[in-house]
Amino acid sequence: MILFSICFPRIHYPRRAPQQGVSLVEIMVALVAGLILIGGVGQVYLSNKQTYRVQEAQSRLQENGRYALELLERDVRRAGYQGCGSRGSVTPNIIANPPVVAFDTATAVVGSEATGATWSPAVSASLGAVVAGTDTITIQFAAGCGGHLMGNMDADNANIQISAANTCELEAGDVFMISDCVSADIARATSVSNGADKQTIAHANDVNIDNRLSKAYQRDAEILNIYSYTYYIRNGQSGQPALWQLDNTRTVGGDNPVELVEGVEDMQITYGEDTDSDGTPNEYLAANAVGTWANVRSVRINFLFRTLDNNLTTAAQTYSFNGTATTAGDRRLRRTFTATISVRNRLQ
Repeated sequence: MILFSICFPRIHYPRRAPQQGVSLVEIMVALVAGLILIGGVGQVYLSNKQTYRVQEAQSRLQENGRYALELLERDVRRAGYQGCGSRGSVTPNIIANPPVVAFDTATAVVGSEATGATWSPAVSASLGAVVAGTDTITIQFAAGCGGHLMGNMDADNANIQISAANTCELEAGDVFMISDCVSADIARATSVSNGADKQTIAHANDVNIDNRLSKAYQRDAEILNIYSYTYYIRNGQSGQPALWQLDNTRTVGGDNPVELVEGVEDMQITYGEDTDSDGTPNEYLAANAVGTWANVRSVRINFLFRTLDNNLTTAAQTYSFNGTATTAGDRRLRRTFTATISVRNRLQ
């Protein structure tokens, strides 16, 4: 037997080098580079977030300031209105049982000047804890609500009938005004009944001093709602100072008074008094220096607003308010808002 053998060449594979780890220096370099990168990203995030906080706070500050001024401007312009007969020419006859606000030429605009924790004239306890050093202002006016008489009254103690298509929203116990261009009466509704096209308002003497008006009004008269609002500064539900409104025609409690705008730190008011009867204010005075309230022709309101958030500035802000420069005790943003408003119903 013949044997054959085949020889294959031996293949030699290169030996693998043993695996080696990274050095401690390399690890530390990588960690430092990673920390620098993360720190940079974090710094960009924090910077952008702070910029957003500041811009958001500034926007809210401006929005609140404009809204507060709009509220006061609207009501001051309407002060003293009572339909086609102004308070200067018509003094309402009041038959409604108390509590009823005084409604005459001297009460259209009335304020109280703050000196520390006291006010002159004194403020009502119904306001609650008014922030010391801040002024208050009370504004009164009547407003039409589409309550025109359907016909002539037969007698001065007859029920009043007005068109049912109105926005007066009168209910039993509410105080209302009935007025034409020469007379006005303030009474309290005993009952208010609705018909298909008319509304009947009774004014009996169980809620009034007398059930007789000053006259039997004709169909040229109308019913008006009476408004008396006091604006002032008091701490709100969040603990921040806020602008509040008290409705003096309603029983205190429930939603009266009501918080309107947060972040109102101060309110200072002066009154333009006409002392020479030419229809133009001669000087602007604090409330406790006004000689005759019926002669006030305009109101100058200064608001100081602050942001709700703190730590928005790098250092305490120095601001000027009511003629005085002050450095804040925190790092909130502050801004002043000022408006001079005419009492239109007293202008000649």
